[in-house]
Amino acid sequence: MAIGLGSIARYMRRDAPRAIRAFDAVVKPLIDTALAEDPELCQDTYQALLATAVRVNLALRAYTTMAGLEFDVSLSVLGGAFTRVYDDLFDHFYRADLDERLGELFRGGPFEPRSGPEALACAMFRAIVERLGRDGEDPFFAIVGRLHDFESASRRQLDPRASAADVRHITWGKGGYAVQALCALLRPGLAGSEAELVMELGHLLQLIDDHHDLATDRRDGVVTSVTLGDATLGSLATQLRGLRASLRRHYGRNRDRQLSAMLFIMLLGAYVSHRRPHRPAPAAVPARATRSVWRLMFGEAGHMAPRPVDDAGA
Repeated sequence: MAIGLGSIARYMRRDAPRAIRAFDAVVKPLIDTALAEDPELCQDTYQALLATAVRVNLALRAYTTMAGLEFDVSLSVLGGAFTRVYDDLFDHFYRADLDERLGELFRGGPFEPRSGPEALACAMFRAIVERLGRDGEDPFFAIVGRLHDFESASRRQLDPRASAADVRHITWGKGGYAVQALCALLRPGLAGSEAELVMELGHLLQLIDDHHDLATDRRDGVVTSVTLGDATLGSLATQLRGLRASLRRHYGRNRDRQLSAMLFIMLLGAYVSHRRPHRPAPAAVPARATRSVWRLMFGEAGHMAPRPVDDAGA
């Protein structure tokens, strides 16, 4: 982790503010239009998507640096923000026909939004496709289709009888294809050994994320490899070291520094979350305060979700 901390610091000082400006130029207008009828949801969504976009932007910058690719900050923040919207549609705005209708959107078919969040997801995905300017044969579209299949299958994790093998497979696919989709935004024709490495990276990131969410998943009855004791922090540290060796063989020595530093920081954060499983929810902060790079990087990212009803005030 130490050898990459300098690049993380430079990102926070120089590149994160650029990501915020790009987000305001490219993503904020889509939020404002889709959620115009719900100002509170609009504000909450802006904050949640901005935090996610800034964090994903770090990962994608690290990937393009490692792979020697040109970086597109607007495409990066669009892709990062879309991951938050997509997840929250399943977690907070789910409808029985959502799987089928989103699948049609990802295949380039018609999509009729039935809520503001669905309108936002549609607008963001179409903005990504337009900015990419690629035909349907590019691997990005097949990857998104596979990701959607695994995301739909992940609802089986709400069944307490879910088997460890099934959970492992879903975790591998959901995490792996999510990161493949993001990397494919900046790597046309992503395939072969590089696609396999990215898949491994995504699987590891998903497992680390599941460690961060351990207390919440236990409370909500979500079965993960972590709640089953199938993926310990020690095993993830070993997996991370193996992945780093593979990255260095593929891309060259020391080109992975920033990405590896980010992974070790996330693993350390998972350890801290285990030490404080019942920490209180963060207090609400003004919208302007959440534009602090430090808070965006290390604070609670939040979600696009309906605000709870205050029964006392109803």
